[in-house]
Amino acid sequence: MRITWRERLTPTAVGLVSRAWVIAQVARVDGLDEATRREWIETLCAYEPQREHGMRNRVIFWVVAIGAAMLAQGAGLPGWVGFLGALGVFLALARLLATRTLAWRLDQLRAGRDGA
Repeated sequence: MRITWRERLTPTAVGLVSRAWVIAQVARVDGLDEATRREWIETLCAYEPQREHGMRNRVIFWVVAIGAAMLAQGAGLPGWVGFLGALGVFLALARLLATRTLAWRLDQLRAGRDGA
């Protein structure tokens, strides 16, 4: 399957991962016919992992973001610089967790196909 700009800009249900990433990961699996490949792509794009500890995670984010803003301001920089730095770190962490979750789900699909 060819990856276009539309796939690069279309997010999956997880949010921070594009459809193009899913297509590339499924393309790496050997021995899939086209129908199974499309089914797995749709399954992975629609997959939403169970979300737990939402309130705790929000509190952690805001404490770190406000703390980073205060540290930046204490260092003589505008507070928004620290806030954006903390936001960037949390976005990178969220993307890492999302890609690992989708890779785990792909491994489950692959194990189910192999009968393991």
